[in-house]
Amino acid sequence: MNETQPGLVGELNNKIMDLEIRLSYQDETLEAMEKTLADQHQSIQGLTRKLNLLGEYLRSLKEHPIKPLSEELPPPHY
Repeated sequence: MNETQPGLVGELNNKIMDLEIRLSYQDETLEAMEKTLADQHQSIQGLTRKLNLLGEYLRSLKEHPIKPLSEELPPPHY
């Protein structure tokens, strides 16, 4: 039994070290994913603002339609 203890302890230490290494890589991956998510959120917010502005512009075009030809003034060179 005494002979297996050092082997068992060494094996457990190796497993713990492997788990710590994996956890470290997972932490790095998680941080990178969080940064990517934050960047994408900012991009989506910017695109949403631009889309809203475009929608307002299109609505303003409907409110101010082009005048009929009979109401248009002739160009200054006539």
